[in-house]
Amino acid sequence: MERFDVRAQAQLDDGNVMLTLSGDSWLLNVDASPVEWATGLPRVPGADHAQRLDVSLGTCGGQPVWWSVSDGQLTLSVGQDVEAWNVVVALPVALLAEIQAQLDNLDSYDWG
Repeated sequence: MERFDVRAQAQLDDGNVMLTLSGDSWLLNVDASPVEWATGLPRVPGADHAQRLDVSLGTCGGQPVWWSVSDGQLTLSVGQDVEAWNVVVALPVALLAEIQAQLDNLDSYDWG
């Protein structure tokens, strides 16, 4: 089974927080403001792609990142909308807890 790493770090130049998700041979950076993380991440577990309830949370390379959960799988789609994406990453839904933990571990000073 592939190992996944999650890391959050404050970006002092724009006040945003960069979330880095990586596997054995890939890496995805998602950039969002602290408010976006705080309000968007709790909505992700109910974001069912089949019902087009994906949550737009952050950007990657200037494109929106669409988050959804289905059948125990967390899906991040990068692209203009939920139908027209350039990259899709499928991860274990359990990584949501690690993502939240990484965001929670940022000191309030780090959040700008």
